[in-house]
Amino acid sequence: MAKTKHAKTPSFPISSQVFDTLVIGGGITGATTLWDSTLRGLKALLVEKNDFASGTTQATSKLIHGGLRYLKNAEFGLVRESLRERRILAKISPHALKTLGFIIPIYSNSEKWITNIGLGMYDYFSYDRNKEISSDSWIPKYRFLSPEEVVMEAPSLPRAGLKGGFLYYDYQNTNPERHTCEFIFSAEKKGGTALNYTELVAISQQGEVYQAILKDKRSGKTYPVFAKTVVNAAGPWADFVESLAGVGMDKVLVRSKGIHIVIRALTVSKAIVLKKRDKTHMFVLPWRGKTIVGTTDTVFSDSPDKFKVTKSDIQGLLEEINYAFGYSDLTESDVDFYYGGMRPLVEDPGEKSDTYNASRKTEILDHKEKGLPGFFTALGGKYTTSRHLAEKITDKLCEYLPGKFLPCETDQIPLSSGEFSDHSSLVKGLSKKYSKLSGEYLETLGARYGSLAYEVLKYQKANDESVTLNNGEKFSTAEIRYIASEEKVEKGTDFFFRRSGVGVPGAPSSESLHKIVDELGKTLGWNPARKKAESSEILSRYHF
Repeated sequence: MAKTKHAKTPSFPISSQVFDTLVIGGGITGATTLWDSTLRGLKALLVEKNDFASGTTQATSKLIHGGLRYLKNAEFGLVRESLRERRILAKISPHALKTLGFIIPIYSNSEKWITNIGLGMYDYFSYDRNKEISSDSWIPKYRFLSPEEVVMEAPSLPRAGLKGGFLYYDYQNTNPERHTCEFIFSAEKKGGTALNYTELVAISQQGEVYQAILKDKRSGKTYPVFAKTVVNAAGPWADFVESLAGVGMDKVLVRSKGIHIVIRALTVSKAIVLKKRDKTHMFVLPWRGKTIVGTTDTVFSDSPDKFKVTKSDIQGLLEEINYAFGYSDLTESDVDFYYGGMRPLVEDPGEKSDTYNASRKTEILDHKEKGLPGFFTALGGKYTTSRHLAEKITDKLCEYLPGKFLPCETDQIPLSSGEFSDHSSLVKGLSKKYSKLSGEYLETLGARYGSLAYEVLKYQKANDESVTLNNGEKFSTAEIRYIASEEKVEKGTDFFFRRSGVGVPGAPSSESLHKIVDELGKTLGWNPARKKAESSEILSRYHF
């Protein structure tokens, strides 16, 4: 078994180094930028004031999609970019993405005609969707379903006037929070550095480099780091970072509030695209034995640090699903979990669009004209296109920095978890090396961790048990020890809601919670009082 590494407050030898770039923000944009810049040979440091993937990134619909509805705004370039990036993510991290069918119910001939044109274009723009990826991840063409076929897939849909429906495909990203962390940890294996619970409190120019004052939130100590360039990838907090640097933002940052609820499993095997009363869309998504319902899209004008999901938010979403899906009995008692976040949308001054129809375009602001050469801010975008945004950011870094760097290869090089050809071959390899373990267990590990399943199994012990999650899934103590030892877990919530996702389907039983926290405590050196406090914080996430 691999040697256990306890989480420690870091010492500060990085203060004596000069990094090529400092990336501020540990969401998907920061994570992919750290990955790209490290692969190209830059000495890169990423800092995140909370846990990795704890902001907007943990509040997605858990989809990797091409943006079908962007066609309505004639954003053909964004759709094509999204569909290309959808394929690349399936190529470099095949375990993280699962093909998922989507049904759009049709109730009028005009709706059928318009949707057929849109899906035809969607297929056209994704002409290379299955190129260089495993057959596990292939995406079929769309087709029209009869009313009977639609009802078979979603019996609770309103049937009056139902003319059929279209079936098309995108990907579900089962655990985008973990996927984001895999970019970060893959970069660290290649020489990058990443620190969570490390807050930027000041930044200034010191000659030809930037000095950033960082605060270690575990110890309360501050220390300086130095970097030749800075990437502001703080998402909804981007304008706060810019104010620390003393620059105003040329663009308008609009924060859009989006929430989701995880409810009991509805009788759907595919995702259903529904219209809310305001004609915007919402999803009903089968996920890990539960159903995810979302999302909302409203302006959030308060400080991003004050963001929270309210009881009225949850009630509003329940009302919408009861209206749109034909249910009338979904209540607060059906909500097993909820989550929300802020999408950082970017507009030009004077531009006004509602957050639903606002573009998911990206912007990279270069602050050299404001006296801050080598300081860049990344705005907008979406999870699916984050790799490409990171490529464009890193291009700018390489252009600015002296010396020669490698070309971008993030569209070719798999993450450390994606170093396998297909799921079947991965499981066969695991079975050959660990012949005494059950095939079901090895299949589960392969699906959760990809090629990192081999690393997880180094923590396997002879008499290991598993805990049962809220949705019936099994989670082994070997997985707990691996994540706690290798993946920078500081708090129980890091483990439950980001690294493992064991808490997202719903509140654990008291027995399961005790077993998991006890195992975390053994690995991380928590005393009884600490374990009790961590358990309380975990359970508080289920209150609303």
